[in-house]
Amino acid sequence: MTTISSLSNAIRVALLATSSAALLASSFVYAEEEQQIERIEVTGSKIKRIGELSPTPVTVITGADMMNMGITNVADILNNLPSSTVGLSPETTNNTIFASGLNQTNLRGLGSDRTLVLVNGRRFVAGSSGSSAVDLNTIPTAMVSRIEVITGGASAVYGSDAIAGVINIITRKDVQGVELDVSHVQPEQSGGEESQFSVTAGGDFLDNKLSTVFNFTYAQQKELRPTDRDFLDNPVSSISNPDTSDGATARIPYYGRKPLSWINEAGTFFADDGEQYTFDKNGNMQIFNYGEGLVDGPGTNGNYCGPSCEGYDPVDYGFIRTPLDRKVFTLNTDYEINDDHKIFTEITYVDYQSNGESTPVFHTGNSFQADNAFLPDDTRQLMTDTGMSGFNLYRIDKEFGSRTYNQDRETLRLLFGVEGIISDDWDYSFHAQRGQLDETTVWGGEIWADRYDQAKDAVFATDGSIVCRDTDAQAAGCVPLNLFGENQASQEAIDWVSTSAGQTAETTQTTVGLVVTGALFELPAGYVSAAFSADYRKEESETKPDQALIDGTIFGNTANPMKGEYDVTEFAAEFSIPLLADVFLAKDLGIDLAYRWMDYSTAGSDDAWKIGLNWAPIEDLRFRLTKSKSVRAPNIGELFDPGGQTFESFTDVCDLINVELGPDSNRKNNCQAAGLGNGWNPSAEWYQGNRPGINSGNVDLKAETSNDYTIGAVYTPNYIEGLSITVDYWSFEISDAIEYIEVGTAVRYCYDSASLDNVYCNRFTRDAVTGDIVDFVQSPVNSASFEVKGLDIEAQYDIPTNNFGDFRVHLLATYLEKWETNPTGFADDLQVDVGEYSDPRWKAMFSLGWQYDALSLEARSDYRHSAVADNEWKSENNNYNDIPSHTVWDFTGSYDFTDSLAVRFGVKNVFDKAPPRNPYVYDGDGYYDTTGRAFFLGANYKL
Repeated sequence: MTTISSLSNAIRVALLATSSAALLASSFVYAEEEQQIERIEVTGSKIKRIGELSPTPVTVITGADMMNMGITNVADILNNLPSSTVGLSPETTNNTIFASGLNQTNLRGLGSDRTLVLVNGRRFVAGSSGSSAVDLNTIPTAMVSRIEVITGGASAVYGSDAIAGVINIITRKDVQGVELDVSHVQPEQSGGEESQFSVTAGGDFLDNKLSTVFNFTYAQQKELRPTDRDFLDNPVSSISNPDTSDGATARIPYYGRKPLSWINEAGTFFADDGEQYTFDKNGNMQIFNYGEGLVDGPGTNGNYCGPSCEGYDPVDYGFIRTPLDRKVFTLNTDYEINDDHKIFTEITYVDYQSNGESTPVFHTGNSFQADNAFLPDDTRQLMTDTGMSGFNLYRIDKEFGSRTYNQDRETLRLLFGVEGIISDDWDYSFHAQRGQLDETTVWGGEIWADRYDQAKDAVFATDGSIVCRDTDAQAAGCVPLNLFGENQASQEAIDWVSTSAGQTAETTQTTVGLVVTGALFELPAGYVSAAFSADYRKEESETKPDQALIDGTIFGNTANPMKGEYDVTEFAAEFSIPLLADVFLAKDLGIDLAYRWMDYSTAGSDDAWKIGLNWAPIEDLRFRLTKSKSVRAPNIGELFDPGGQTFESFTDVCDLINVELGPDSNRKNNCQAAGLGNGWNPSAEWYQGNRPGINSGNVDLKAETSNDYTIGAVYTPNYIEGLSITVDYWSFEISDAIEYIEVGTAVRYCYDSASLDNVYCNRFTRDAVTGDIVDFVQSPVNSASFEVKGLDIEAQYDIPTNNFGDFRVHLLATYLEKWETNPTGFADDLQVDVGEYSDPRWKAMFSLGWQYDALSLEARSDYRHSAVADNEWKSENNNYNDIPSHTVWDFTGSYDFTDSLAVRFGVKNVFDKAPPRNPYVYDGDGYYDTTGRAFFLGANYKL
């Protein structure tokens, strides 16, 4: 790193940032003859400066911290930070076909696509096609030196996607020898086990010119099913309150299983004699057993029944957390060309599989005629006696197995760079990168929809054999399918109807970047430092579904191919200007400026800027202020998603009744301007059934804009050694945010707007003669806004003792003052989420650590404040709106047996705290731990 010599002896190197485990010491170099002050890169900036405290709040987590917590995935620690929330994760993506197993973080709850993840300060290829969010499954924990969490808009420094902040993952640089690391997490109840094995090797070669670090990591996370946990096996839902007296709440909790009463795995139907019938496993007809009786909805009364009834129970199917198998290879090298220049490379290869699972295929309108060859005799007689020509069979077809979503993701990232010294005061860094993600998705347990219909319609042939009724189907090889009872179908019939389907996808990212940084000139308070950068980035994504998915011949699944790309050229400049130093009420005072200009091939040109103020009136106290404009350009999926056909039922607000119900005169005036006045109504057929339309991307999207600021203070009193306290108040206001708009919303706000010139009216098409809406497009538009405000608190107190070891107390907390979003911009659609369980007022992490010689112990807690399910709740709605506070404790430790061998151990969720017993969150919902008490053991051995 470049050094600047002959500077003032009074220059002091200050603290970089506050760490979640320990304060990061600053770097400085003393020589015998003269001082040399090293320029270091402050997190959140590309400027290498002399001992500056970052004006941007930063939380730092070390790789050792994660390993000691028993964490095997980077996402698990980031999602627990008070400033963050869960993005896509194995807990939230089980039934999300293309996203199963993804691990993404979500700063401030503003969305994973608004959180920029970097590796060593540089971009990483996206984790799924069409998205810009990085999949944290691609980062091996054994390679993490530290993670820097920068909360606040950083587009001026790093570009698009940094609206909510930046996660900068710094990998290990200096490894000498070979390290073997192994760990295992064993829950008290089976299910959800985690194992990890890694080999890390490094050293200096070729006369210390070549430095390498290699890592191979294998990590496995097993699935967690609802039946694996007592509190999930005994779910919480709701029913209508049997007490209907005045003042009684409408709904109350229902504890226990609540199967659907009208469908099951053997098949059930309703006869004209008023009875509901089903079949035993062997196909014999019997009266449906409601067990403890019918239980209320949601939905129509009688949809559900008690735990012992014969209905379909969703608790028996699917995952609460999807399984993951990850293999990660990393090789980073540095080669010194000479004393002033070096070449560096980063190679990452990741191959991992995840497997989602949901119910088998099901049918709710299976029509059977009286001559079906598989009908039991008593069923046929019942139909004769009651005059039934046929019936609808409601059935879960488990013969075909559970539907599975198997995903294989391969990521390859190659980075080449050169960095070095231009002069005593200036240096440079250049890099070129190519990243590629290949995704293969396979749906198992699927069926051909037409073959199913043909095979179930079985009749007796003239020779007494059973055949498919359709002669063309017979000729094609149709095998009759028996659906009465369980597992009564022949394997030949199952094979003829069964199929699998899939999709491949490819995402590539190409980046080239140059940064030049150094000192411009000297002011009385110090050097004015600067960084100038130029970047080029190209993003490409393509999906190729099977033809059957395109044609819609697979049960319940359709997909269309997508191909899209964009590129962006960016130029940026940053300046750090020291204004005052060592004067009254200004131990130091400086200002930071940043500006970035971006030109997107899709969204056009835009810019971002940032102003930061750093003021220490005295040595113990420092204030910091930042204000910035950040942007996020639309990603490929939002722009180019081809979508597919959909059907929607919605209201036309220009009809005779609804045109008079607008909030003001805009609706009536706009409907008349569109030629729909004078008592107009849609045609008689229009309101019958759903209307056809298209879901797709929107190539006309523009960039989102965020205006944010942070005001904070850092207090490190000299009279209490080891104590540091930081407090930062922050605010985000995001406009033109991208939001998917449904057709009913588009129709309503097209006519409720001030004029017909708005983003909603071009979302649908009317027939020129009748005026009926005959087509629509549901796509994203720049219509939403966010306003989010809060307070971050971080405190740490290190207490060394002479005889009893060293103690450490650490607290991270976030208070949420405001979290509001409006998807359309209309006042009636404002959503106030602060205080709801997804956005509680307080979240915190607290730890108390103790180290004595080779032994370290720590108690750590994660806290979520009490919340409500719905801020719009009224007492007559239900009696379970309140959700209590929630605290989970982990006890962990480590012991260094020798310089080569260290062992880690602990109990996670030591008090076996389950999610609140509330209908909204009993299954965790991604916010609460569902693993329960778990024991972990790990070891690290250096050869």
